[in-house]
Amino acid sequence: MRIVILGAGFGGLTALEELVDRLKPEWDVEVVLVDRHPYHLFTPLLFQVVTGGVDPGHIAYPIRWLLRSGKFKFYETEVKAIDLANKKVYLNNIELGYDFLIIGMGSTTNFFGVPGAEKCAFPVKTIREAVAIKNRIIDAYRQAEMEPNEEMRRCILSFAVVGGGATGVELAASLHDLVHMVLDQDYPRVKEGETQVYLIEATNALLGGLPPKLGEIALNSLKNRGVNVQLGCRITGISEEGLQTADGRHIQIHTVIWASGIKPSPLVEPLQLEKGKDGKIIVGPYLDVAKWPGVYAVGDLAAFFEPGATRPLPATAAVAVQEGRSVGRNIAHILHDEDQSPFRYVFEGDLIALGRDAAVANIFGKAFNNFPAWVLWRAVHLMKVPGFRNRMSVAQDWSFDYFLHRDTMHLE
Repeated sequence: MRIVILGAGFGGLTALEELVDRLKPEWDVEVVLVDRHPYHLFTPLLFQVVTGGVDPGHIAYPIRWLLRSGKFKFYETEVKAIDLANKKVYLNNIELGYDFLIIGMGSTTNFFGVPGAEKCAFPVKTIREAVAIKNRIIDAYRQAEMEPNEEMRRCILSFAVVGGGATGVELAASLHDLVHMVLDQDYPRVKEGETQVYLIEATNALLGGLPPKLGEIALNSLKNRGVNVQLGCRITGISEEGLQTADGRHIQIHTVIWASGIKPSPLVEPLQLEKGKDGKIIVGPYLDVAKWPGVYAVGDLAAFFEPGATRPLPATAAVAVQEGRSVGRNIAHILHDEDQSPFRYVFEGDLIALGRDAAVANIFGKAFNNFPAWVLWRAVHLMKVPGFRNRMSVAQDWSFDYFLHRDTMHLE
């Protein structure tokens, strides 16, 4: 019997860990994990790679460290296709049959068809993309120091984050800290006031989907820090010269970072499954896929509706972890001839970083912010970074950032 897990994200990796802990040798079950990368990426801290807060290698946990247990197999390769009818997965030069399949391949950037966005804006979903943005920011300062034209310098030193969700808010706040607290001092020929950080959101509030109080706190904090927050601003085009808005404005911006949305992995699109308007796979009470016994979906590409809810659970790491744990447990139940347990999401709170010494938290329905929330944000995220070595490395990065100097090296 073979269990195949597609994707080493939060959902897939947690399902794997749950399974290998519960499977018994006498069951004769083979567990196979497939991912194109040899590591699990701790995406909640990816924005800090962009802004020099952490080293990129410190939020990537090597899958092959887990292989030493000998309890599963790992294929570092691309998934080419999924054949549900014949219960097969096609990889590069490999064909895998399965008895149970967990689909957890995550998501890709959704540019919503905005002209020029895919070509001119920087997505922030991978380590490679995060490093590219960081290099772009540093290059902008090097270029600005040599640019004699004041108007051109202001354009070069303008940075926009599109999307006012959690990722966009955290990135904009951290980017503001980087440019004003670090790079402005590192590049003395850049004049005070020439650098501008924008946060652009199409709706009239930040942190949509979270309690409105959190969005209000985030908005006030960002404005007080000097971030130019543009609410109700819908982008209709992006070019090398800047942004075009629905109300006819043209904003000259040198660097546009796209944090506005996600869509399921392209491999999901051809599958004949029930899907929502956003293309996510609609799953049942056990996170199972209708009409296909033994197939489950978790993480960003799964749409799970709680009883009475009109919107699925958000695509967050916390949701994916709980989904993966539930699926791993239920497959073990089936193998042990036990009944499955319906998935129940347990809300653990909201934590959003708002820059140095600032964050907003929602714990047990109570919102609070500033330094206490910032300490809690760091403690929780540090605890959840996988691997002792990675946790210690991130803690060291944060210490250097806070007490000495943030990393502003241009990485090739």
